[in-house]
Amino acid sequence: MKRLSFRNRSIEVAGNVYLPPDFNEHRSYPALVLATPGSSVKEQIGAIYAAGLAEQGFVALTFDPSYQGESGDEPRDMEDPPSRVEDIRRAVDFLTTLVYVYKERIGLLGICVGGGYAINAALTEYRFKAVGTVVANDIGRASTARFRTFAVRWWMSVNNGRQERAAATAAGIPGCRTA
Repeated sequence: MKRLSFRNRSIEVAGNVYLPPDFNEHRSYPALVLATPGSSVKEQIGAIYAAGLAEQGFVALTFDPSYQGESGDEPRDMEDPPSRVEDIRRAVDFLTTLVYVYKERIGLLGICVGGGYAINAALTEYRFKAVGTVVANDIGRASTARFRTFAVRWWMSVNNGRQERAAATAAGIPGCRTA
């Protein structure tokens, strides 16, 4: 495993590249970018997958997303979907600079929330020749659905509160009036 860094705009992104056991920098190897779960850093689940894939002959790159782990920028620990997708695009940029990466055999593996980011990145990033996911999750859609559920519950509670106050006022309960 080698430590490395690459840039996403002005943000320094920290990563690790895992190499096959018989690595020879004069050969070309297929490579994979790993998009890790939300709020996960490169030493966690990404490292487990990357090490296993390197054992199978792949060059595997895992990284701390912008704002997380050893990567830069503020606010810390922010899960920013557009930045995560752009991190993936910049990771493939970095891989293509390595002389030992076979440019026509670069893939992308997304894990959990990283699966949703991987699919999004692969929609426009032609250099990925294969995309795989493990328990993919689209955090944008999940967050939108969660917000809608919250908004509906809040509206219902406010509306029911008005109805309850109106009923109490009509019943002549002291201290109650309609809004």
